[in-house]
Amino acid sequence: MNYFDLLAWVTENKSLIINCRINNIYSIGDLNNIFFFKLRCLNEDKNLILEPGVRINFTKYEGQKSINPKIRILRDLIRDSYITNIEILDEERILKIYLSNNKKIILELLPRGSLIILNEEDKIIFSTEYKTFKDRVIKPGIAYTLPPKPQFDSKNPLRSLGVPKEIIDNLHLNSDNIDELKKNIEDLKEKLKKGEIEPCIQKGKLFMPFHFDNCEKLSSFNAVIDEYFIDIERERVTQQNNEKLEAERKKLEKTVQEIKNSIDNYELQAEQLRNIGKKIMENYVQVENAIKNKQKSINIDGIEIELDPKLTPTKNASIFFEKAKEYSNKAKKAKETLDEFSKKLENLNSKINQRTEASRFSLIKKFWYEKYRWSITTNGFLVISGKDADQNESLVRKMLEDKDIFLHADIQGASTTIIKNPVNIQDQDIFDAAVLAASYSKAWKLGLATVDVFWVYGNQVSKSPPTGEYLPKGSFMIYGKKNYIKNVPLMLALGIEYSDEGIRVIVGSENSISNKVKQYIIISPGDELERTAERISKILSENLGIEATKELKNEILSILPGKSKIIKVVKLGNDKQ
Repeated sequence: MNYFDLLAWVTENKSLIINCRINNIYSIGDLNNIFFFKLRCLNEDKNLILEPGVRINFTKYEGQKSINPKIRILRDLIRDSYITNIEILDEERILKIYLSNNKKIILELLPRGSLIILNEEDKIIFSTEYKTFKDRVIKPGIAYTLPPKPQFDSKNPLRSLGVPKEIIDNLHLNSDNIDELKKNIEDLKEKLKKGEIEPCIQKGKLFMPFHFDNCEKLSSFNAVIDEYFIDIERERVTQQNNEKLEAERKKLEKTVQEIKNSIDNYELQAEQLRNIGKKIMENYVQVENAIKNKQKSINIDGIEIELDPKLTPTKNASIFFEKAKEYSNKAKKAKETLDEFSKKLENLNSKINQRTEASRFSLIKKFWYEKYRWSITTNGFLVISGKDADQNESLVRKMLEDKDIFLHADIQGASTTIIKNPVNIQDQDIFDAAVLAASYSKAWKLGLATVDVFWVYGNQVSKSPPTGEYLPKGSFMIYGKKNYIKNVPLMLALGIEYSDEGIRVIVGSENSISNKVKQYIIISPGDELERTAERISKILSENLGIEATKELKNEILSILPGKSKIIKVVKLGNDKQ
């Protein structure tokens, strides 16, 4: 991101980030210089990426999150603090984020930039890198200073102005007239400050906060940044995941080639020795005379053959035949070893391909409803369900509209479940949602086979208790007639869905899942959790040709309502018990 990108992003997102609480901090996989902030904001949770030297943006993508020593320090310093303000420093690619605990985050988007934490006196207490430059020092206890501005250079005025060439080119500005150029750049800054932003992208090539030739316009500049960098990130994750495997492949390929060379050598040696033995027997009389004359060698057809004058020609020939047999046996064993290593290489190549495919799972766009339990019904209606009392409360207060359908298992201890915008909804769709409501209830943990579920419209649900009574968190008053669906089975279907954004695990009733995936698994209440998740991960990944990654297993674990068992595996419409 250049300065103009940063200015556009801050203009667009300043109001969205202020008052957000830093809920947690992670690293993305093994990419230790990408910091993933989970923010708890007023209306919704947000995920923020801070990558020193590169970018800042909210992201809809979530990958494998990890923790390292830098992350632990950051958590100790700034977790649970609120963002109170953000500003760009000195019209540079440097962002200052003010926190409620009087600390500040400095994000330098300059080349070799750092993520730095300052105390209330603006002294450095943490940096991703500690460095000494010609003009400043980044070390603990030292006051943070900005890098010096470049001096005006008449030979390279664009560098002095800090204007990237792509902006000059795509705005079709005249770079020969410096005064005119300065005015155009100031006009651009003012437009961006006023929010006159046209988010545009050429995927994999370029993004800018204004329209340029052959670009695709997106809904926000943040979306442009997110889409641009996710492709880069996927490539990096895939490359990083494959580096060790590639090294192992090269090692195996070298071993396989060495074994092939050994086999060729053994077979050649065996053939040469066998040929010598044959020549001795074919020239028996000549060899016998040589032995009688105490000769230790003989030349036959230009080949010098060593002899043992104490042995007969036949026994001399046998020595060569035995040696030939030894080399043939070595070649045979080497071929067996070659088969073994060739299979290892084949499996490794398959694993690398699976890893590449699995990387689509590790970085996938997360939609707003994915922070809840969710499903899509047979006819395409969105169903969302709370994971805990806080989410149950939030769903009713913030998401439930009068015409939405509210479902609840008829048992104490169940998730709030909502069908959004149920226009022309069918009975099958309500049943699909009822399966979700039943499964994510206490009935699953009790090991029940079925449970009743009732449904009402959103305008029948209230958080206001009768006079003199109190409603605990996650509890609601239902007014009017309840519609019951009797004996809803506690059975969930899980499958993996492919999309342009990547691959994701989906869950729902069997009917709602069966038309979306090539293979799915039916589960019911059981007595194992980790092992069931591992088995589901292995079955789905093997049949779909992807690797059973840790991320896949964790995703499945997060979906399981509790201890479960697999009751059926369905592939391409055929039942497989």
